[in-house]
Amino acid sequence: MENAEQRAADAQVKRQEMLDFLNADAQTYRFLSQMFFKELNDEAIDALAAEEWPEDTGNAHLDRGYELLRRYFAFSGSDRRGQLAVEYARVFLAAGVFTREARTAVPYESVFTSEDRGMMGDARDDVAAHFAEDGFLVNPELHEPEDHVAFELEYLSVMSERAAKLLEEGERDAFARNVQRQIEFIEKHLLNWIGALHDAAKEYAKTTFYTGMLQVAWGALEQSLDMLRECSARC
Repeated sequence: MENAEQRAADAQVKRQEMLDFLNADAQTYRFLSQMFFKELNDEAIDALAAEEWPEDTGNAHLDRGYELLRRYFAFSGSDRRGQLAVEYARVFLAAGVFTREARTAVPYESVFTSEDRGMMGDARDDVAAHFAEDGFLVNPELHEPEDHVAFELEYLSVMSERAAKLLEEGERDAFARNVQRQIEFIEKHLLNWIGALHDAAKEYAKTTFYTGMLQVAWGALEQSLDMLRECSARC
């Protein structure tokens, strides 16, 4: 009887750990999606400047990303909003740096996974199909391809929110499918190009802010994938 009670208690602890992870993941991915979709306003920048970024997470990309963010806020000037707006345009909109010979850091998966480096390629079609299968829709009024890094991260945020709800409701099969869909998407899509996006951004960035954020995204995806795989093995 005691063993059964202990097993039940252990299962409850693991369930709560998974819920905490999923809720944290949802917040992290939504935050990162917002970082990469458009220029930041003063309120967002002030909130970031007040953050105490961790120093030892156990993930090399996260640690490097937080280090770069600490460096940016330690040495940035007074006009951070203007500086980061210019940086966003240079890095992600290729403002003033476009070249047909080099792969700029425009944030679309197709640009990094297609031979012609063009938008609206096979990756975009595959992402759109994956989104549709899971009932995730990109707002058509935004007029952006589905394989924008911000949308891919937002999809994971929504899926993590759904997974937490399914786990709380005891929907075991639906939960297991959700976890597997996230694993597949992270492996096939985001981790397939986030490193290349970071490397391209590094070529054009003048500050450490966005390269740091991309390192954070890279590390968060790796940590999430490890946890989801562990969960999948237990589901």
